[in-house]
Amino acid sequence: MAMVFGGAGLALNNFLSPSANYIYPAGDVITGADPVLDLTGRIEVARGDIGPRTAVIIVLGQSLSVNEVPTPYVPVNTNIDQLNIYDGKLYRAKDPLLGINVSGGTITDLRGTWMMRMADKLIAAGYFDRVILVPMAVGNTRADQWASEATAPFLFNKINVVGLRLRDAGLPCTAIMWGQGESDTSAGTSQASYAASLQKVIAEFNHAIPGCPILVAAESYYYGATSAAVLAAQASVVNGTTVFAGENVDSIGSGGRYDNTHLNETGADQRATLAVAALMAALAS
Repeated sequence: MAMVFGGAGLALNNFLSPSANYIYPAGDVITGADPVLDLTGRIEVARGDIGPRTAVIIVLGQSLSVNEVPTPYVPVNTNIDQLNIYDGKLYRAKDPLLGINVSGGTITDLRGTWMMRMADKLIAAGYFDRVILVPMAVGNTRADQWASEATAPFLFNKINVVGLRLRDAGLPCTAIMWGQGESDTSAGTSQASYAASLQKVIAEFNHAIPGCPILVAAESYYYGATSAAVLAAQASVVNGTTVFAGENVDSIGSGGRYDNTHLNETGADQRATLAVAALMAALAS
């Protein structure tokens, strides 16, 4: 697949002011949503050569895709980096990841992610030599919040920030991975409403980073309950050409969740394995 560079479609949008990289503080609206920004102990890395053996993966959604696994994951491979969407710089990836909040603890807690495990597996399996993660999830969010440019915390506008950050860093986009649904299960969101919100998010990514494949996870499991409406909406946006089925997170049962919602270390590893399979299937299409 040809590399798709971020920012190619930004002229179609309305966020090109000098403050285009501004990210509204989600913590002002959502308790505990303040991102990890402390750079103590972080190692800035150079862009280096970017070729087809480098994967640049954007991950967005809610609390399962922030720093929520009880313990940090230490990867076997050292060539896993991350783009910090708050300063546009590349750092050696390290749990807790920069730019996303901590779920299940305070912002200073050392918690982990499933994304670091996925990156490690992608390299270990020989699919890529380097993985650059671009985390942008916000815990405790609904799909309609991601689709709103007019209501705080204005999560919709983060899509353009990420497009600008990729452009300015000279990074391509390998895939965009959407993992969200628990809050909509709790809220009782209808299939039509969820699908409309997700379609708007997808359309904006197609503007900001045109041509980058989007994977939509099957994700609705909330304290043991799932939502047929949310799952149907997630499946409805998949077309097999630009939007693909992501990992089935709902297949991870209570044994992979420390509170019957959020992932423990076992669940995070299971999700990472499922995500690798879904991603490589999408990229092969």
